[in-house]
Amino acid sequence: MKKNITYKDAGVDIKKADDAIELAKTQIKETFNERVLSSIGGFGSMYSLKELIEDYEDPVLVQSIDGVGTKMSVAFAANNFKFIGQDLVSACCNDVAVTGAIPLTFLDYVAGSSLEKNIVSEIIKSVARECKSLGVALVGGETAEMPGTYQKNEYDLVGVATGVVERKKIIDGSSVKKGDIAIGVFSNGLHTNGYSLARKLIFETLNLSTNDKLPGFNMSVGEALLAPHTNYSALIQRLVEAGVEVKSISHITGGGLVDNITRVIPKQFSVDINIDSWKKIPIFDFFLENLEIEKKDLYQTFNMGIGLVLIVDKTQKNGLISVVGADSCSEIGIVKEDGENLVYLNDE
Repeated sequence: MKKNITYKDAGVDIKKADDAIELAKTQIKETFNERVLSSIGGFGSMYSLKELIEDYEDPVLVQSIDGVGTKMSVAFAANNFKFIGQDLVSACCNDVAVTGAIPLTFLDYVAGSSLEKNIVSEIIKSVARECKSLGVALVGGETAEMPGTYQKNEYDLVGVATGVVERKKIIDGSSVKKGDIAIGVFSNGLHTNGYSLARKLIFETLNLSTNDKLPGFNMSVGEALLAPHTNYSALIQRLVEAGVEVKSISHITGGGLVDNITRVIPKQFSVDINIDSWKKIPIFDFFLENLEIEKKDLYQTFNMGIGLVLIVDKTQKNGLISVVGADSCSEIGIVKEDGENLVYLNDE
């Protein structure tokens, strides 16, 4: 005999996803501009390029896909989703912007074993707020309820950013040479990387909760771990518009300073980094005091207070710092030609 069973009985409630989108619809629409041709709920997003490409001789589209990793688990533990969508937008748009491109559109994807409409709508609103602040259109998204794939109170959050850059103005590191200097732009926290190690130390080893004070510092664990990922795309555009000749830009994400800088410099060059050349913010001082970990592993896991590394000729240093602000960056290293393509961490 046939069983009377529904999709909802299987753990998937389509209406919850629809309700979440409805709650965030106003914020999503506020990101739209005259180039957005599609509406909320369509099968594919549409974005007109006609007027845009008139400003370019040889326009190149730049795309990036990324997620927030296990930072989402911290957001659940703290019941605080205010910035998690902003984290997602920054993670993706920064990757687009380091090529010199201007981010144009964004897509988001939220999945979990069981979606709670208020949480999902808060996440989408956070995405929309950051998109609006950047002039980026949130042109589409997807929600997926997948019982059995994710654990309870476990969400996955992924985004895709698309931007455009003039081909001859692409920043790719190809002109980097011996003697160029590395300028580090400060981060305000872990951004979206290293959370598995941070959670292991803080929640499992030290048995702290998100409401506890970060030992030795005047902030809670939740405040330290959920500090939003800094968005650098507008800053990069200011540098381009100011005529600062930036040769290479590294977004310091997974792999930290050790792995990310070498991704965008020629293979014959390495960079000497003075790890004492910038002041560490509380969460990183906390790690230094509480983690028994090799220096390389620490700087390969976390950004350690540097969210962006720009490589320029020495003659461009003052112009760069004047745009970024002397309190927001510092000279942290120098390029050398040794054929190794490594980052050397020095504390002297």
